Amino acid sequence: MTTEFVPVVNLNGESREALVNARTAARIVVMEAMKALAECAPHGRDYQTSTRERYEGARALYVKRFAFLDQLANELEDEAIAIQDQ
Repeated sequence: MTTEFVPVVNLNGESREALVNARTAARIVVMEAMKALAECAPHGRDYQTSTRERYEGARALYVKRFAFLDQLANELEDEAIAIQDQ
């Protein structure tokens, strides 16, 4: 993670606690979205009348979406840690 865009704790800005709590709350919501997305994972039984490519495409799209959310959750956690460490 780059620290280039992590806010700098200072007397004129939000408190360290508020900055960390905002990112922690956002991360929790993203993780809830990951749980919901897991319920959408493609299963071969739902593609029995389709081509193999259609199932494989759906699976690839699912993995891409999940990876995006996972990356976002990790970045939010890293930012919260970087702010806390200031």
